Amino acid sequence: MDSPAPAPAGAHGPFFHARAIAPKTILYTDADGRDEIREVGSRSWRNCNAGNIRKGDFSINCGAIGDDGSFAIFSDEESGKAAIIALLRTTAYIKLTLKQAIFRYAPPNENQSEDYAKFIRDKTGIALTAVLADLKMDDFRKIAKFIQVVEGWKPGTIRPNGPPAPLIGAGAAIGVASAAASATQNWMAIARREAALPAHERNQWPDPGENPRILNYFKVCAPWFEVDGCDEVDWCAAFVNYCLVSGHMGTDHPGARSLFWNKKKQFHVLQARNQARSRFPATPPSPTRAGQRETAMSASWSP
Repeated sequence: MDSPAPAPAGAHGPFFHARAIAPKTILYTDADGRDEIREVGSRSWRNCNAGNIRKGDFSINCGAIGDDGSFAIFSDEESGKAAIIALLRTTAYIKLTLKQAIFRYAPPNENQSEDYAKFIRDKTGIALTAVLADLKMDDFRKIAKFIQVVEGWKPGTIRPNGPPAPLIGAGAAIGVASAAASATQNWMAIARREAALPAHERNQWPDPGENPRILNYFKVCAPWFEVDGCDEVDWCAAFVNYCLVSGHMGTDHPGARSLFWNKKKQFHVLQARNQARSRFPATPPSPTRAGQRETAMSASWSP
């Protein structure tokens, strides 16, 4: 991931992080940067989460590689079903009958729990009075299989993660990197919105405090990256990628250099007419952090 080289050719390996990049769209990435997108279909299918298990410590301990804001994302279908089995074998479930377990798993205030339980009984042949502790592993696999059905598993589309459209024509001169491909006003609107926040909300906080907004920029743009230094880390590129998630392809990397790597060719390059000319008036060096300066500049930038 942390290399200017393009991802290796060939089929992807096990995915190690995933995130939502647009409505009904999940981006999966492996350790070498190879990725794919799952879109449309059911939420459980997009998340490889057969049981629609909520995000949290349990799902992370079961191998979740991300979340969509509410529900966990697993690396593949089998990992998602294994998480169902792991949940049913916890102390919160193992001493319950099958019916009691289903009513806990899918409570009546949110589900048709009676019909849910009867469906599992009819499809698995396991009595609703059976205690989970007395079941065999094959029984748990059957239960997980049909929980997947009830939870609405419906495949959608799997496609490569490629730039959706060019920003400028193919005949553009080559030179200095431009803004993101296919960028429209919405990503800049996000930048302006963030830059217009009160200073306390868009700057690092005195220790021991940490600004959750800055940490979220990193979480959204590069979930694989472990922030060392918390909100004191330079976050300019993380902020740009956070804005691009509105529907454009970012770099999935928190470093500014990743924009120049342009590994997926999602950024077009323009010939600089005068590289010495700045869009901003010259100012003496500022004591503020680079990320803060760039945030301020993005607020005054106009296309």
